[in-house]
Amino acid sequence: MRYCQKKFNIQYKATFDTIDANNIIKVWVVQPLTFLCQQIENFSISHKPKKYYKDIQGNKILYFEFKNPKKIAIQINIKAILGKHKINLKKKKVFLPPISTKLFKQYTKSEKFLEQTPAIKELTCQITKTDDSILDKLQSIFNFIVRNFKYCYPVKKRGVKYLNLKNLKGDCGEYSSLFITMCRVLKIPARNQTGFVIFPKQKKITEHGWSNIYLKPYGWVDIDTQYASLEKNIGKGFKKYFAQRNDYKITFTNGFNIPIKPSIPYSYKKDYWNKFGLPLSNNSVQTLQPIVFSSKKKVQFKDSIRLI
Repeated sequence: MRYCQKKFNIQYKATFDTIDANNIIKVWVVQPLTFLCQQIENFSISHKPKKYYKDIQGNKILYFEFKNPKKIAIQINIKAILGKHKINLKKKKVFLPPISTKLFKQYTKSEKFLEQTPAIKELTCQITKTDDSILDKLQSIFNFIVRNFKYCYPVKKRGVKYLNLKNLKGDCGEYSSLFITMCRVLKIPARNQTGFVIFPKQKKITEHGWSNIYLKPYGWVDIDTQYASLEKNIGKGFKKYFAQRNDYKITFTNGFNIPIKPSIPYSYKKDYWNKFGLPLSNNSVQTLQPIVFSSKKKVQFKDSIRLI
């Protein structure tokens, strides 16, 4: 059920300054897509991409290449109708997709940042051992994470295999990653979504990441363990952030391990993102929010996002 739909005009700016004009800057931008509670009415960008491609998770990525630049300013304008929504899940009417489907295989596998380690498998089974239904299992791991995780930023190393399961600490991405991994251990399709939360009254936009689970016949369902942990009691957190999008969110990226095409040359610089806490390799990036870049020589980078 969708409700409280609002129109938003969002502007994102990224600037690149380079001291040495003999430089090449490669930039990747993800374009937000329309789905259940997000309707993109218009997306415009100041520069024409050299190419674009879609990945296996449906993300549309624009690639730019700037040769011998002095200063570049990329501006993105988005007109979107964003809505909140709530799904009333019922135990006897919740099913998983067939195991033979691409969706099931893609979103129950172990992968980088969502490693199904023996320790996580054992903990997941322990948490859900008395549960019979899918919903009971989901609520058990939701409650476990909300009770036991402590917010901490920055994160030293991304990926659930680096978590201390007896002393859980991390930001929204790590909250989400552990929930997703535990769902996948239980063979419940799950993925991350990355974007921004909009607070219209304060005219504020903040970065955020949260979880999706796929349940038939409902489709993708929002779960936000990190925001739930901010509530005074776990019952209120469950009510507001389990199977409910309780805030205005704009989603840029579905899933992790977004492919980078063309590959980044090994001699190019990627240190900005690694210092920032976003793992970027020559062939992939953990997520796009909404931009990453790499350059032949050093550049100064700044970005901002606001409501207009």
